[in-house]
Amino acid sequence: MLRTFIARNPFSVFAFLTLSYQFLVVIVVHSMIPAGAHLHDVPFAHAIFRFHVFGPLFFSMAITAYLDRWPGLIKLFSSFFHWKVPAKWYLLAFTWKFILGYLGMMLVSVLAIAPWPGWYVPDFMSALIGNIVFIVGIAVVEETSWIRFSFTRMQERYTALVSAIIVGLCWGLWYLPMMLIGEGVPDGIPWFAFLFSMFSLTTLLGWVYNTTRSGTILLIMQIISNCAFVFIPMLPMTTNNPAYIEAFVVWFLLVAIIVIIIAGPKDLSRRGRARWNEAPLPPEEPVDTGILVPVAASL
Repeated sequence: MLRTFIARNPFSVFAFLTLSYQFLVVIVVHSMIPAGAHLHDVPFAHAIFRFHVFGPLFFSMAITAYLDRWPGLIKLFSSFFHWKVPAKWYLLAFTWKFILGYLGMMLVSVLAIAPWPGWYVPDFMSALIGNIVFIVGIAVVEETSWIRFSFTRMQERYTALVSAIIVGLCWGLWYLPMMLIGEGVPDGIPWFAFLFSMFSLTTLLGWVYNTTRSGTILLIMQIISNCAFVFIPMLPMTTNNPAYIEAFVVWFLLVAIIVIIIAGPKDLSRRGRARWNEAPLPPEEPVDTGILVPVAASL
């Protein structure tokens, strides 16, 4: 009976376990920090908090292994080896966050909401070197658990847009407890802006994955996304002003809306939405890139 229930509701079980685990860890870690202290002041609490972010990967692998055994685990990670896609997708993967970030900063400056904060964070290299392993690790966790495992399973039952809304909301809720205690996420980002951004991210990644079936492209997009936050001075913790990140969220939401309109809410792709139980994609199968031109133009 348990196996049948999980097989019918894999994402619901994943979301319940993942979010329950997140809230529990945040509560425990927060209780370990003395009043007025910071997470980094308590090494044991910091260690727990730093590595608990791999929880979604653990639960997605555990559910997959329970339902599909070893072949399921191979399927879970197989998309990372599908890298033969047109160069346009790699160009998008390496530039999307920088384009939207700078557009947000320009909008704030043009409207005289705040001054131009500069092109880059002065000490970005030290921060990037110190966190690059963790940045790559988080990218693997998030693309495997929230897109490959969650999004494709949700698309077995719902449209791509509905799947993006549900998965994006749960993905955002994973980070929400950390935002409430000011640990593990950049300080100063309004919670509503963050949730809108997670919906836009899920929509963008869902469109890219449904079109290319490439986990490689998604991995690059997520790594670049995290690196861009280190490089571009748009976070409140860098500028002491949330206007820049809020403008980025506006542009990002606009791009998500354009993707939905052009690609269609049903599949977010001209080739049909990716489903967990679909047949493996032949490496030589061509990828339709027709939608990439108008979306790239909007960036």
